[in-house]
Amino acid sequence: MDGMADGDGAPKPGGQEPDTQAAEGLLSFDAELNVGLVSGRAVALLGLPRSGRHARGLHDVLEASPRLDRDAVAALVAQCLAATLPGAEDEFALHLPGAPGLRFSVRRASGGSWVIALAAETRLAGGTGGFDPLTGLADRAMFEARLAAALDRPPRRRAGSAVLLCDLEGIRAVNNVLGHAIGEDLLRAAGRRLQAAVRDADLVARMAGEEFAVLQTEVADGDHAAALGRRLVELLGRPYLISGETVVVTPRIGIAVAPTDGMGAAELLRRAAMARNETCAEGAGGFRRFSPEMDRRWQERRAMEVALRRAVAENAFELHFQPQVALPEGRLTGFEALIRWRHPDRGMLAPPVFLPVAEQLGLMQGIGSWVLREACRIAAGWPAPLTVAVNIAPAQLEEGRLPEEVAAALADSGLPADRLELEVTETVLLANADSALSQLLAIRASGVGIAMDDFGTGYSSLTQLRVFPFDQLKIDRSFVQDLPAGGDAAAIVRAVTGLGRSLGMAVIAEGVETEEQLDRLRAEGCDVAQGYLFGRAVPVSQIPDVIRALSRPDAAALPEAV
Repeated sequence: MDGMADGDGAPKPGGQEPDTQAAEGLLSFDAELNVGLVSGRAVALLGLPRSGRHARGLHDVLEASPRLDRDAVAALVAQCLAATLPGAEDEFALHLPGAPGLRFSVRRASGGSWVIALAAETRLAGGTGGFDPLTGLADRAMFEARLAAALDRPPRRRAGSAVLLCDLEGIRAVNNVLGHAIGEDLLRAAGRRLQAAVRDADLVARMAGEEFAVLQTEVADGDHAAALGRRLVELLGRPYLISGETVVVTPRIGIAVAPTDGMGAAELLRRAAMARNETCAEGAGGFRRFSPEMDRRWQERRAMEVALRRAVAENAFELHFQPQVALPEGRLTGFEALIRWRHPDRGMLAPPVFLPVAEQLGLMQGIGSWVLREACRIAAGWPAPLTVAVNIAPAQLEEGRLPEEVAAALADSGLPADRLELEVTETVLLANADSALSQLLAIRASGVGIAMDDFGTGYSSLTQLRVFPFDQLKIDRSFVQDLPAGGDAAAIVRAVTGLGRSLGMAVIAEGVETEEQLDRLRAEGCDVAQGYLFGRAVPVSQIPDVIRALSRPDAAALPEAV
């Protein structure tokens, strides 16, 4: 444990909690606008870097603050100058839109001097006053305003700045398992760790949900920001002790540095988010600095999204079909339907290229329904009893209407129910739990076959077999590829085929590419095989040729037949 869990690590002086009783920061000046005293509270509230703390002129001090834009500096200096004129009032209160979260007053002091008194704004009724009510950190509005102010300073006063966007993966799971109260305490603890890790001149904000941000000032180069990112990943990834529960989250941080990575606030935030998103492919937490290559990939992704939405609207997909053969004789039993997208610029695309994007865009319900209808329509023209296997996505089970969709697809196409098989992965079952089980049971009762795809790769495949009577188990291709080497892969294939026999389920092996793999599968008693050895997935126009080739007596010995 790191000593800051469950209440340790209170915010440092100058933190952003909206304490209405906090002492004012004081900055004194004379009639020539030369600076005298600058209190520590004023240094923290203004976020003054080292260079600004030692400036002699009032304008230079205020201009060094990343929390004041040019208009705020000009207005405050003008008001201070007016205060020194004969006949001026003893105190002025100022509201400066270019200084979010701060309130100012200028007043006469003793001995021919004046002071600027500044403090954090109090919360307004019904609002947050620039602060996050849960953690006491700055909120998104204040962060964006102060980032814009830091970037707005004149070039001669503009030290480098960096934006570090941090997402804490795992907080939602904490909310679901341990409750929202624990989740809120965890967010507060993470905020305290962030605040303790940065300097007074830096700004920490909670942007939304489990997303935090740091505005790092006086950044000499990208290595400076990377050092902070590395420190934050290590610090935030340590276990937390919350109300007696030990909790661990995964920090993912994206970094964008001005001026190298951009000079606009929105641009820096967007590019920091790009960098953060690139850490999602990594298992453990980490940080990434923005690079131009990320922007190129983002542009490609955006173009992919636009084209994919259009393709869904226009049903601009096609199905290819890969043969499945019975063992040991090699007789053709049917085909698996596999979607393809003929992209207008990139040509024919396989499912792994675009289906993950479709899932993130929420398009899989429509795509899956089209695949089901089209596969049934095409298979109805094949000679009986050839079957068609269709993969089912989690989204197709979310609305609870899959049994009706299957029934409609069969009725519209005229395909008998026993010639359709639906393939589901463990992910599909786990994502929808009881709803998925009830829908699949209803579909199976209508005569449609159900297969578990990628069997052996999940965490609870055996548990699923206890609650659902599958017709087929489909051995994942990774085990088939390693069969010739023996060892664990051979043992797993042997165990699955034995399990299938004992439960009355056929076993199909996918990814069969060599005669040696086929011989081992036959020896283990595998029922059905699928893979390049028997043919790649082909368009509808080539299916008659495949049927003829794999209907010959020696079809299983003809890997080049199709």
